[in-house]
Amino acid sequence: MRNLTFCDIRLHPSAVDSAFEEAMTGDLMPGAGVPPHPPGTLFVRSLYREAGYGFPPAYRCIVHSILVSDSGFFGMRPRIARLGADTKEPRLRPVAGAVPDDETALGVLRTRDDHSLVMAAVHLPLRMIQDAFEKELVAALEEEVTEPSRVSAVSGAIWTRDDEAVPGRVEYLVAATGDFAELRLRPRTVERIKAAGGRLVESRGFRHVATVAGDPAPPAGG
Repeated sequence: MRNLTFCDIRLHPSAVDSAFEEAMTGDLMPGAGVPPHPPGTLFVRSLYREAGYGFPPAYRCIVHSILVSDSGFFGMRPRIARLGADTKEPRLRPVAGAVPDDETALGVLRTRDDHSLVMAAVHLPLRMIQDAFEKELVAALEEEVTEPSRVSAVSGAIWTRDDEAVPGRVEYLVAATGDFAELRLRPRTVERIKAAGGRLVESRGFRHVATVAGDPAPPAGG
């Protein structure tokens, strides 16, 4: 089972964003996940900065893994706080599917430094048939990935499902990566999701800062 775990971060007004990003990508993310896990363990850590000019800056740190973390976010959360930032409770979601497939979608994260991210949350009433909705969701995402437009060229998308996050709803999260002129899913994609019974409740765009791909770092002195 593959997991998507993410943590929202907001800097204190007095913190320096360049120093924060350097510490995150040069120290915290490479050193996450101690004690070590078996060689070959999926453990891709990415940092994104929310698009726009909000102050203080907001970030989203995302981990793709087969590992499960607690509220410490693979040991990073208390260390992030010491850098002068507030963190929300991390959210763990098992990956339900990917377009075009897991390896291709993850390959964008491992090999490219210039990609952007759109993360959208969709709610589906429990009375709706999940299988029918998910079939249409996948079809919409496949179209999003295979048909670049003037506003987006999505390279891959990963989606999750959670039956317990919102009372009376199934919450789907879609993480789409690629080159975006406008950080959003295409209107046709949103329309297809809505027509299938889903309600788009949040969509946020992020610019990629850095990715650390590979196994967790060994403990100090190891």
